[in-house]
Amino acid sequence: MKPNHRYQRLADLIAPKRISRLFKPDCLSIIPEMNLYDNIKLLDVGCNNARLIFSLATFLHDFEFHGLDIDPRVIHRNQARNRFPNVHFHCAPAENMPFENQYFDIVTCTNALDQFPQRVRALDEMHRLLKIGGEFYVLEGIRNRDRQWRNKFDKILRQSKFINPQRQILKRNALLRKSYFVRYIKEV
Repeated sequence: MKPNHRYQRLADLIAPKRISRLFKPDCLSIIPEMNLYDNIKLLDVGCNNARLIFSLATFLHDFEFHGLDIDPRVIHRNQARNRFPNVHFHCAPAENMPFENQYFDIVTCTNALDQFPQRVRALDEMHRLLKIGGEFYVLEGIRNRDRQWRNKFDKILRQSKFINPQRQILKRNALLRKSYFVRYIKEV
C-alpha cells in the first residue's frame, strides 16, 4: 500500500499547524501521519463529534467512513449533521463492534482509549476488524511530566494483539499535553 502524494497535500490543508486545544490533542493532528490511498474503508472508534471523519469526508469522496460511539445522543447528533453519503454512524461499545472480520483498511482511535472499560478487549476488537496490511492509529494526550498513563498504555498494547507498534511523541499540539501517537500495520 503506497501513499498517494496528493493526499499529503490534503493533510497539509486540513491539519492546522497551530492548534488551540488545551488539554487533549486535536484529532486532526494524525492526518499528516496517515497513509491515505484510494478507495479505503476507515473506522473511527470513539468518534465523539466526528470531527476527523467530517474533515476527511469533505475531500475524500471515494472513501467509506464509519464512526462508532457508545453514546446514542452523540450518534444521533452526528447523523443529524451528516451531509455525506459515504459516512455512516454506529452505536455500539468498542469491545463488541458490529462489523465483519478484516473489513477496514484504517482504524483510528483518538482521545478515547482511556474511556473504554475493557481496553485490551477493545484493542483486540479493533485488531479483528483491520485488514491484513491495514493501519491502526491511536492518539492520546499525556501530561508533560506524567508517565503513568503512557506506561499503562504501553502495557495495554502489549496485552493486546497489537505487537510491536511504532510509538512516538508528536510535537505539542495541545497547550498542556503532548500527544502519544501509535501506528500499527497489521501483518499476517
